[in-house]
Amino acid sequence: MTPTPLTTLVFDWGDTLMRVFPEYSGPMASWPQVEAVEGAAQALSALSEHFRLVVATNAGDSRSRQVRLALERVGLADYFHSIFTAAELGSRKPTPAFFASLAGVLGAKPEQIAMIGDDYRADVLGATQAGWNAVWFNPAGKLAPGALPLYTLEITTLTDLPAALQTPALPDYRTCLAWLIEQPVSHSLLGHIHSVAATAYILAVWLRTAGQNVDPLLAHRGGLLHDLAKIKSLEKPPEQRIHHGEMGARMLADRGEPVLAEITRRHPLFCLTQDGLRPTTWEQKLVHLADKLIEGSRLVTLDERIAALRHRYAFDEARITASVPALEALQAEVCGALNLPPDEFIPRLRQAFLQG
Repeated sequence: MTPTPLTTLVFDWGDTLMRVFPEYSGPMASWPQVEAVEGAAQALSALSEHFRLVVATNAGDSRSRQVRLALERVGLADYFHSIFTAAELGSRKPTPAFFASLAGVLGAKPEQIAMIGDDYRADVLGATQAGWNAVWFNPAGKLAPGALPLYTLEITTLTDLPAALQTPALPDYRTCLAWLIEQPVSHSLLGHIHSVAATAYILAVWLRTAGQNVDPLLAHRGGLLHDLAKIKSLEKPPEQRIHHGEMGARMLADRGEPVLAEITRRHPLFCLTQDGLRPTTWEQKLVHLADKLIEGSRLVTLDERIAALRHRYAFDEARITASVPALEALQAEVCGALNLPPDEFIPRLRQAFLQG
């Protein structure tokens, strides 16, 4: 099925388009100092050629006319088709009424609209619950609450937005869950999958902060889908059985997800010692490592995980042992990129799990 094209981009106002100065109060249009967020004009100029642009804000001190006056002061007003405030809509983000009212006024289907904002709860969760696309403007590079990224896209600068919207979207969280549930899936497997996805996502955010070229959302979705065929692969007779990594990769390729397919194909332990199957991208490496740090749904050390695998798959002891040096090297590579001493790696992950 062809995805419904986006037609309308709805922007939050404060700290998404214009900086909020906490020392000032009252309508922003009357503040002695106003300032656009860096990159706003460049992004809006490019986007206005392809989308209807709208502002929707929870601002309590301003009505739409005052918001437009503030935008005029920084040269952004002419890019916007319309402006809405909570006072005029009669509700606030993230309530469903806010998004339903706005979609009705705009005459657009939820899947045709994307909300762009910096407030995860108001902008991302509100939009996602309303069936909209959600773009998290995250200049600080923070972790999503619960290490569960529900957004469609994430940007750290507004100048990245036009290109990001041209990139094929990854399946959203609900779609990933639906694909998993379409297969035989157990409660325990879902627990493992979610812990692997969270671990891969956390590591990807840390690596991005350290200057590495990595996509945390791709790492998360790869983690969610890495065991897509785990149980289904066991349904075949032994002589016809395909490894679950390969079977899952074929499923994802058939769904038009070749990048996720490669993450799935390369996540099994033995891939580390096989030419052509070793993980090569950061996302592939992080999902592979995360899978080896989660026993059941519990974060463990590599030694603990390998011991559990040896117990569970005693018939494959030789291959497991042969893979251990490469697995340890992979963890060392991640620690090196993070400039993190190896003995601090698991404690820091455990702390992130508690804080998430």
